[in-house]
Amino acid sequence: MKKKYYGIAFLAFIALLVLMYGGSLLVSLGAFIGGVILAGERGMELIYNLLIDNPNFFSILVYAIPMALILPWYYLAFVEKRGVAQTLRAHTRRLTPVCFLWVVLLTLAAQHATSLIMAAIDFLAPSVMNDYVELVESSGMSNYSVLWVISTLILPPLLEEVVFRGLILQYLGKAGTRFFVANLIQAVFFGVYHMNLTQGIYAFFLGLLLGYLAYRYDSILVPMVMHFFYNLFGTVLVDLETKFLPEFVQGILVLVSVPLLAVILTGIHFRFGEKKTVVRGGEHTA
Repeated sequence: MKKKYYGIAFLAFIALLVLMYGGSLLVSLGAFIGGVILAGERGMELIYNLLIDNPNFFSILVYAIPMALILPWYYLAFVEKRGVAQTLRAHTRRLTPVCFLWVVLLTLAAQHATSLIMAAIDFLAPSVMNDYVELVESSGMSNYSVLWVISTLILPPLLEEVVFRGLILQYLGKAGTRFFVANLIQAVFFGVYHMNLTQGIYAFFLGLLLGYLAYRYDSILVPMVMHFFYNLFGTVLVDLETKFLPEFVQGILVLVSVPLLAVILTGIHFRFGEKKTVVRGGEHTA
C-alpha cells in the first residue's frame, strides 16, 4: 500500500505543471477573448499590451489557479485530521529566533553561491545564459511594486513549498523512502518545474537546501522563509550590490559563499545557539 504514495507524489508534481503552464494559457486566452468581446480587435490589442506591461499582475493571475486547488489538497491530506492549531504547533515546536538567523545567513550564502553556478553556465554555454537573461528581463522580476511583492516574494514560496516540501516530500516519506533519496527526487522535480536550464540547475541545489530545512526543523514554514529571502536577495540585494559594491568585493562574496555554506549548514545540523527540545510526558519543552 505504501507504494501508492510514489504515484501520488508524482501526481502532485504533474498537477502543478499542468495547472501553472496550462493556467498561463487559460489566463491569456480568457483575457484575449474578453478583450475581443468588449472592444473587438482593439480590445485584444489593449489586453495584450496590458499583460506585456504588467507581468507581475499576469503572474498573480496564473498563480491563483493552482493555489485554488493545491492548497485545499494539502489541507485535506495533512492538516484536516490534526486540525489547524495542532498542525501549527507541530510546525513551530522546533523553531527558535536563532534558527531564523541561521536561515537568513544560509540564504545569503546560497544566493552568492548561485552566482558561481551561473558563471559556470555562462562559461560552458553562453547561449543558455543569454536565454535566461532575456527571460529575467521580460519577467518583471525587477519591477518593484506591491504586485511584485505578491508575485515574487509571497506566492512562489507559498505554493512551491506546499507542493515540493509539503506534498511531494511528505508523500515520498509515507512511501518509506529514505530522506536522502526523497530530498533528491523533490529537488530534481523542483529544477524541472522551472522549465529552463539555468534556473533549473540552481533551483535543484536550492531545492536540496529547502528540503533539508523542512526535514531538519520538521516544518514547512522554514523553507518558506528561506524561499522568501532567496527571491528577495536574488533581486533587491543583487541590484544593491551591483550598484554600490566594487566588483572585487562582489567577487570575494561569491568566492567565500561555498565554505560559508558549509559552516552554516554545520551550525544548523548541530543546532549551535539553539536550545534542544526535550520531550517530557508527551509535551515538548525547550
